[in-house]
Amino acid sequence: MKSISLLLVVAGLFLSCASLPPLHQAHRPMSVESNQTCQGLYPLGEWQLYHTIEAKLPGRQTGFLTGLTVLSSRERSAQCVIMTLEGFVVFDARYDGQVTINRAVAPFDNHAFAQGVMADIQLIFFKPLADEISMGVLSDNVPVCRHLLPDGNVIDLVNPENNHWETRLYRSNHRVMRIVQSMIKDKLPGKNLTGIADKIELTALGTSGYTLILDLVEAIPIGSEDSRIQGVE
Repeated sequence: MKSISLLLVVAGLFLSCASLPPLHQAHRPMSVESNQTCQGLYPLGEWQLYHTIEAKLPGRQTGFLTGLTVLSSRERSAQCVIMTLEGFVVFDARYDGQVTINRAVAPFDNHAFAQGVMADIQLIFFKPLADEISMGVLSDNVPVCRHLLPDGNVIDLVNPENNHWETRLYRSNHRVMRIVQSMIKDKLPGKNLTGIADKIELTALGTSGYTLILDLVEAIPIGSEDSRIQGVE
């Protein structure tokens, strides 16, 4: 058991030290719509999403919650409500350029937690506000859309044409901060028309790292015009 724990610690240190991999020119022609495919991985318009959440926290703590998120891609705003399985609201906050906490009970009652939640929501659901977008492949020929952000951070969308893609957030020093695994069930590759994954696993790396596993229960478009299906005019 001790050896397994040691291996887990070493693996965590390795991941937290992983650096931004070089981007190579594709050995095969990339899809003409590859950039559009990357953009299509995000919900367009206004949506109300309901998830079950499994939270894996430091100290091998595990908790089960539910989450209600209301998104607007146009306003880049979000409201997040986190509840116990019994329906008790433990956290309610909104982001519209700044974080406003409407309700929070311990241990969710600090501003740093609220900022972290909203940063994770933006990473998962909003298109990166990039100064530059590059397209290429990694050393194993897996396609990538790379977004250089104004603050020097980098967001990679790995394998965007597949039903199971990965989002990686790197600091300006090129150390990975977040890894998001997104999966769509029962759809053909490249045909995720809503940009909403059925299952999401977010891993925050570092000494206070955590993992959130979100399973989609319901996705409701708010307004037929504002919540258009991706790729349909």
